Amino acid sequence: MGLGDLERDVMDVIWSEPGTAMTVREMNDHFPDHAYTTILTVLSRLTVKGFLLEQKVGRLSTFRASASREDYITSLILDALNDTDDRRAALAHFAKALPASDKSFFRRFFGRTERS
Repeated sequence: MGLGDLERDVMDVIWSEPGTAMTVREMNDHFPDHAYTTILTVLSRLTVKGFLLEQKVGRLSTFRASASREDYITSLILDALNDTDDRRAALAHFAKALPASDKSFFRRFFGRTERS
């Protein structure tokens, strides 16, 4: 499930402070050009989509990420791989498109895990 532009911006703020719960007002401070109600709506939608966890203390709600940015990116990659009939071909094209530094990382990573 993808994110809209404002949803992604809100998640960037949340992900920049791992483990931190934020109120609507605190989040709204990051987006002075948007109405409080707009931010509340975005936070509510992100909660319904499963990106955020909401905790209520009295009338005050706080929101925190349900998973890390890395978990989200991983799910995007896996979803894309699930959309192909030839997963190996997609992975091969992906690997060819990587910059040398990423290829080097994977060689080291898989070299360590295969010996472990």
